[in-house]
Amino acid sequence: MTTDSPWLIGSWMSVVQQPNLVDELLGQEDEYAGVALLALTLNHHDPDVVLPRIKRGLGSMRAQTRANALQSLGHHARLHGSIDVESLARLRLALRHRTVLGGYEIRGYAANAASDVGMFVSRAGLPRWLRRRFAGPRHPVRASARAQVNPS
Repeated sequence: MTTDSPWLIGSWMSVVQQPNLVDELLGQEDEYAGVALLALTLNHHDPDVVLPRIKRGLGSMRAQTRANALQSLGHHARLHGSIDVESLARLRLALRHRTVLGGYEIRGYAANAASDVGMFVSRAGLPRWLRRRFAGPRHPVRASARAQVNPS
């Protein structure tokens, strides 16, 4: 797939033009499937292409791929301001996952993703369990207000 260093996300940019490559890597339980998933999530404009692959990554046998899928879910919420019911159910399960990966439990990655979901998805679209534990702003924050608060 790539001859560049596999941990550099730029070497995975071909997945943006060919999302089916992520499907192949997830199907093979490739050790870098999560990196490809992150590259797709951060660079593909269509949430209907990205979200099904994130959900597939959440069900991976590899802990690293699941952790990257959780990171991707948080990025998806930030970039698109949306999430679906199935992803919420998988996120809730991951919040109880005690598998250790690099000194951290998977549920820590899930807590970060849930925090992003709570922050960037409309509260009206979130279940009570998530709104209570991972509360974001009560009122939607306009992009222009965000830019004023966090100037680049």
